[in-house]
Amino acid sequence: MNKILFALSLMFASVALQAQNVWGESAADSVSCYDNFNIFGSYYQSKNYVDAFEPWYALYSTCPAAKELTYKWGPKIIEAKIKETEDEAEKARLAKILIQQYDDRLKYFPGDEGDVLSDKATDYYKYNKDSIEQASVLFDEAYAVAGKNMSPTQLQSFFIVKIKMFNIDKDIDKLFLSYNRAIEALEYNSMEYSNMVSNLSAKMDSVELSDKEARNLDRSTKILKNYDIVQRNIDKALSPLLSCEKLGLIYNEEKFEANRDNIEWLARAAKMLQKERQDEEGNVESCTDNPVFILIAERLYELEPSAQSARSMARLGIKQENWELAKKYFNEALEQEEDLRKKADDYMGLAYANQRLHSLAAAKSNCLKAAQLRKDWGNPYLFLATIYAEAAGTCGANAVEKNAVYWAAINKLNYAKSIDPSLSSKTDALINAYSAAVPDKGVAFQLGFKEGDRITIGCWINETVTVKFY
Repeated sequence: MNKILFALSLMFASVALQAQNVWGESAADSVSCYDNFNIFGSYYQSKNYVDAFEPWYALYSTCPAAKELTYKWGPKIIEAKIKETEDEAEKARLAKILIQQYDDRLKYFPGDEGDVLSDKATDYYKYNKDSIEQASVLFDEAYAVAGKNMSPTQLQSFFIVKIKMFNIDKDIDKLFLSYNRAIEALEYNSMEYSNMVSNLSAKMDSVELSDKEARNLDRSTKILKNYDIVQRNIDKALSPLLSCEKLGLIYNEEKFEANRDNIEWLARAAKMLQKERQDEEGNVESCTDNPVFILIAERLYELEPSAQSARSMARLGIKQENWELAKKYFNEALEQEEDLRKKADDYMGLAYANQRLHSLAAAKSNCLKAAQLRKDWGNPYLFLATIYAEAAGTCGANAVEKNAVYWAAINKLNYAKSIDPSLSSKTDALINAYSAAVPDKGVAFQLGFKEGDRITIGCWINETVTVKFY
């Protein structure tokens, strides 16, 4: 019995000692830290972050291993205090505490290293704008752990730092490597949320979503938009270096020969050269006219057949106006691609190839498949409208029926504009042009058609439209 009591006393003593270490070096520390934990927690829950700082800091300083919430809630509390503080020296002191608590979090509560290091790098840059080299090092450490799992805010800060680092070291290869890492991370996360949005949207077309599914759809849609915004910001930041003239200095035959077996370089070069951007007049262009693009696309596909390399070969087919080649490789890309948004892009590339091959029914099918994958994308309907307009005079028995395709085209343009307002200028210009081409009112009356009548267009179009005169 005495042995049992002795063993139990040792166990309780051990537990007490451990608790004492976590909650400070003395009983007084334990009481103080426990009180401060409750106080700062109460302030935090009521969103009074500034008043939470003092009890938070007392707990953090005395009992850093007590609670993980100290670190999960710490950054918001410290930043609120920084924002409220006017003294620059005090701001600097608080910023150092902010960065140090990330290290202490990993020391006392290991886990989520990628996210913690990414937040550390982001906040370091935020409060140390003059220390670009150190911020760059911290982001490299974060990326080594987090990889593609950085948040939109983290990725944006990551690339801003890399742009500033380029202004210091002028190393374009490093900058493009960082650009591709950022874009790959954005595409990786966009794929996840895009697929979720597409799947839930498709389900919503047939059944009512549960409350949880509706919340997931709303949340995923917002996150996806954030990733899209960051990608546009990154492209805008790099745009001065993305002119075809400047890329031609970087990606040339000499560089190709030096990197002909370097898959990473080839993939990066192919992506940069075929990336679409707007010229000074607002027209969309790429740099696939660079002669080295042919060498890069063919070599990349030879070394590593993939959705990306197949896509490069398809772009090569378009450049050479070899529509069968483009069709073949867009189909190969579609077979291998998992990202639904990229898949939608490939369907549109395939639609263009089929349209040039005069396979209009196939082109229409490609457009509709692309639209199904990206519900808020107006391009498929805009392109489909132009295909309809090109079919004027080929379907129907009389002048009205043969030109009814313009009403179908206008319907598609109005729908494109309704789901994708960014296309308004393009759709409005085409609507004005097609409105002038609809059947003449007098001719229509002679053939027995009046406004409001319904006409079914046959052939491959198979659309029913309402007669309307402009």
